[in-house]
Amino acid sequence: MLKVFRKEIKYRIPVETYLMLEGRLGLLLERDRYGDQGEYVVRSQYYDSFCDQDLQDNLDGLMEKRKIRLRIYSPEDCSAKLEYKCKSGMDGLKYSIVISKKEALQMENHDYSFLLMHEEELATFLYVKLMQNVYRPKTIVEYHRRAYTCPASDIRITFDYDMRFATSPYGLFDSGEMYQPLGNMDMGVLEVKYNDFLIAPVREIIQQIDRLADANSKYSQARLRYM
Repeated sequence: MLKVFRKEIKYRIPVETYLMLEGRLGLLLERDRYGDQGEYVVRSQYYDSFCDQDLQDNLDGLMEKRKIRLRIYSPEDCSAKLEYKCKSGMDGLKYSIVISKKEALQMENHDYSFLLMHEEELATFLYVKLMQNVYRPKTIVEYHRRAYTCPASDIRITFDYDMRFATSPYGLFDSGEMYQPLGNMDMGVLEVKYNDFLIAPVREIIQQIDRLADANSKYSQARLRYM
């Protein structure tokens, strides 16, 4: 089981603004080793309770928020990440385990019994939570991501754009033909993650857009399209 504690700040900014920052980010930080020069596609299937409690917590602006999702990077993937994300203000804690494609498809079919075969504590915890609160797939979101990293304070900066949502919450491994634009395609989300501090050059870049800090939730945006 992977456990990651981070501070997270999200900024909803125009793609044009990101392009202005891209040159400086490229000089200060390294491109993520994953993907093609730090760029790759992310696809997440979000689960929520029968009464949509996680969505409601987001919409109510609560400090404490929870998300359960499956994440892949290509329909050709043979596995998926099962993630449980907890957030309190700017502080984020993410737990994850890797499950097989077969197990991910079982989750889509509301069968979570395979989790009892995993040794990780997270698996048992999620099995109980999914079953007790009648969690089901609620939406799928896909987007392109550009990622930068810095070893100091484990800084990671990502820019997500071309965000789309699926017309059905099922079909995580299906082709992307069922996806529709999620909001203004000229906008994207810049996310800053770090452990303890931001180095001064990065902080100076972020200060240029600091007034735009936003509690941006792709999950909430996608769900609101169905309502």
